[in-house]
Amino acid sequence: MRICMYQLDRIKAAQNLRGFSHSKTAEALDIPLATFKKYLSGERTLPHDFWTKASQLFNVPLSYFEVKNSTNFNMSEVNFRARARIKASYSNAIVEYISLAESISLYFARNIKNLPVFNILDDYNLDPDSDDSPEITALRVRSEWGLGVQPINNIISLLEIKGIKVFSLPLNVREVDALSISLDGQPFVLLDTFKSAERTRFDAAHELAHIFLHIYDTQNPNDDIDYKKRESEADRFASCFLMPDESFLSLAPKEMSITNMLKYKSYWRVSLQAINYKSHKLNLLTDWVYRSNCMKINSLGYHKNEPYPTHHDHSILYLKLLKLLDAKGGFSVNSMLNEIGISREDFNNLTFNSLDSFTEYKDSQKPKLRIVQ
Repeated sequence: MRICMYQLDRIKAAQNLRGFSHSKTAEALDIPLATFKKYLSGERTLPHDFWTKASQLFNVPLSYFEVKNSTNFNMSEVNFRARARIKASYSNAIVEYISLAESISLYFARNIKNLPVFNILDDYNLDPDSDDSPEITALRVRSEWGLGVQPINNIISLLEIKGIKVFSLPLNVREVDALSISLDGQPFVLLDTFKSAERTRFDAAHELAHIFLHIYDTQNPNDDIDYKKRESEADRFASCFLMPDESFLSLAPKEMSITNMLKYKSYWRVSLQAINYKSHKLNLLTDWVYRSNCMKINSLGYHKNEPYPTHHDHSILYLKLLKLLDAKGGFSVNSMLNEIGISREDFNNLTFNSLDSFTEYKDSQKPKLRIVQ
């Protein structure tokens, strides 16, 4: 294999992806730390079996080390909550997962025509300085997308249809619920599907808010005040996008007790906390009742374990794309993974287990043999 500097850079990328330090990597490869550092700097020639061992260690194909990253961004461009609290190892891994997500997206764009294209809706004349901008924007998006005022059935599929690149974040990290970023003008959203279905739906709407309100804004939130303001705006957008005020009010129970809210949340497929917040915002609950409900929700553990949970929304795009490629003929999953430079596990995790679904689909297409007597 021809060794280039960018391949050596991919070792660092693999370390970030898997949370390996130099010392941990050197120890796992049975190489003295000083020698390993000289390998990375190019001061010493790599042994012939280095790449094979690295491939096995990091669970990536050899082609991973041949792919040159085209992604050029930093963490300040990524929208996600609790940025200050996140560990450096998680932050580094997130960058690499975003890079892999972009590589998957680019592969499909090269091989399939007429993929959904996102429209930022510049003609909406959104006023970011308006106090009601998040809610107004949410209703405008619903109107433009033809959603009416009914509950959204599958928000992940909806975002995919509208051209947003949605991926599943393969990290069960409490500090990161979801994130969004624009890469070459294309919006990407990564969701932590380890959370409850209600939380994932709200997170998806929250990231959609960042896309419409913040990602294409030239100003970058560098201070805590601006950051908190944007997070608040995204929450308000998400609440209105999932539960339009007019429809919420017209269908709300006369008495918004905890028992009735438990039933009502099933209609909108949101959390009990979201129903409580929305009811208070629309003056269906007094301040005192709202705070009492918050304490009761916490005391019952409903803030961690959602009562009467709904089903998870799911992706439909990636399985469809795999079927399209398969229908063309000459398609191989292994060839695709090799071209992208990604492991089967990472591809599957990022694309909502699409390879598992594709394998089931292929198995179902095989002729079933019967014994004829």
